[in-house]
Amino acid sequence: MFEPVKVFANLSEGVVNQIIQAINNGEYTPGDKLPSERDMCTLFSVSRTVIRDALKTLSGLGVITIRHGMGAYINEVDGKEDISRIASFLQISHGTIEELFQVREVIESQAVFWCTQNAKETDIQQLERIVLNAKEIKDPNSPKLSLFDAEFHLKIVEATGNNVLRRLMVNLLDLLGENRTRVLMVPGLQCLSVLDHEKIVEAIKQRNTEEAQQRMLRHLKNVHEAVQSVTDLADS
Repeated sequence: MFEPVKVFANLSEGVVNQIIQAINNGEYTPGDKLPSERDMCTLFSVSRTVIRDALKTLSGLGVITIRHGMGAYINEVDGKEDISRIASFLQISHGTIEELFQVREVIESQAVFWCTQNAKETDIQQLERIVLNAKEIKDPNSPKLSLFDAEFHLKIVEATGNNVLRRLMVNLLDLLGENRTRVLMVPGLQCLSVLDHEKIVEAIKQRNTEEAQQRMLRHLKNVHEAVQSVTDLADS
C-alpha cells in the first residue's frame, strides 16, 4: 500500500499525500486505525520525527484523530469544508511553472552567492563529484540524472550553511520533481545542464560571487524554457 518517500521530497508531505491517497482509494475507511509510528517508519523509510509531523498535519486537516496511547484513526470526512481543506493541501504541488521559477531565481541566485563565500573545499569537491557522475551517464532516460540534478542544487544550498534555505530548496525540488525528470529527457538538455553545472562550480572555485550568480541565473533560464516547452507539449 505504502512505499518509501522520494529522497528529495518534502518527506512529511510525501507521507501525508500517500495516506490521503489511500483513503481516497478506499484502502482506509472512517474508523480504521493507521499503522503504529514504528511500522510507518519502516513502510515509508523515514524517521519517527517525519511520521509525527505528517500525523500532526493530517490531524490539523481533520483527516485523523490521534488518541494518545491508542493510535491514529481515520475520521469521517463530512461536508464541503473538510473536502476543500484536504483538496487544497493536495494541490500545493500544482503551482505554476512560472511562479516556481520566479522563486527559484530569488532563492538559488542568493544561495550560490553565499555558497561561493562560505563553501569549504570539501563542499566544492562534492559538487565536482556530482557533475562528474552526471557526465558519466550515457542513457538520457536514466532516473539517476534527475537525482544528480537535485543533488547538485541541494548541495549548493547546504554549502551556504543556512538550514532554513535548505528546507525551502527541498520543497522546491519536490514541487518540480515530475517536470525535472521529464525535462532531462529532452534531447541535448542533459549535456547542456551538466555544462551549466560545470560553469557554476568553476565560478564557485574562483570565489567569484557575481559570476556564480550570473551562471546560475542563465542555467535556470535554460531549464525554465525547457520545462515550459515540455509542459506546453504535454498540454497540447
